[in-house]
Formats: sequence, C-alpha cells, structure tokens
Amino acid sequence: MSARALLLALPLGFALALASVSAQAGLGRPLLDAAQDGKPVAQVQRFSAQAVSGATSAAAASAVTQQTVLTPQGVTVTEYANAQGTVFALTWKGPFKPDLQQLLGSYFAPYLKAANAQTQQLNLSMVKTGDIVVNVAGRMRGFVGVAWVPTLVPAGFDPSKLQP
Repeated sequence: MSARALLLALPLGFALALASVSAQAGLGRPLLDAAQDGKPVAQVQRFSAQAVSGATSAAAASAVTQQTVLTPQGVTVTEYANAQGTVFALTWKGPFKPDLQQLLGSYFAPYLKAANAQTQQLNLSMVKTGDIVVNVAGRMRGFVGVAWVPTLVPAGFDPSKLQP
C-alpha cells in the first residue's frame, strides 16, 4: 500500500473506531451490544420466562437471554433480552454508580424527568412510569440497581424478582 493510500485510509479507520466506541448497549438495544459495556464475566445463559416467574402455562413461556459484563469501573451489569434479542431489563452491582445514561439508553430522559419530579431519599431512588421502572440504592463503594421497560418484558417474566 502506498503512503498516500495509507494516509487516506487512516481517517476512515479512525472514524470507524470512534463509531464502535460510541455504540452503547442498554435498555431497548440489542443484547449483542452488551459487550460494549465491558468484559463478559459469565457465559450467556438462555432460559424460559416461565422458569423465572413460576408461571405454569406453557404458552406463557418466552425465551430470555441473560449476559453479564464487568465494566472498566468494576460494576457488574447483567442484561436480560427477550426472544427478539432486545434488552428489556438490567441489574447492576458495584463500587461505583454505573453510567445510567449508557445503560438506560433512550429511556434515560423519561427516567430523569420522573426522578426529578419526585422526592428522592438520600440512598434510595425508585422511579416507576409507563415507560420505565428503575430502583437504585447505594452508599459509598456499594451501589445496586434494577431497571426494566414494562412494554418489552416477555410474557411470564416477573422483573420485580430480579436481584442485582
């Protein structure tokens, strides 16, 4: 490759690298993007929603995929995807608050609006709207949380049973 061709290719490579860094996983996004959040720490698990919620009807069972990653900040994030591969819920636990804007994705604005409209406790925040449910608790070096999108939760899955 000539020096000129190399110089022309560098900006394209740099732009592609930036694009891959800015891709964010989170609620409403494909589970495949979860690797952007950090290093996988457990194998991807697949199970039926029926097994999680205790539903007895076979018709209520839906495929659920779970993937856990460790962020560079040391936060363990577990993302749950429906049969279409869309992340509908996530949990986190770690020594620092995770980047909620990244994790909640397009649901961050509704979360922020609802959180600002209600009185929050010092170490606990519970937000529930038609768009999103987010429960956050923590103190120095110990933060946990659960979030889900009610409209994306598969039939038979009870997100209120999720534990960080």
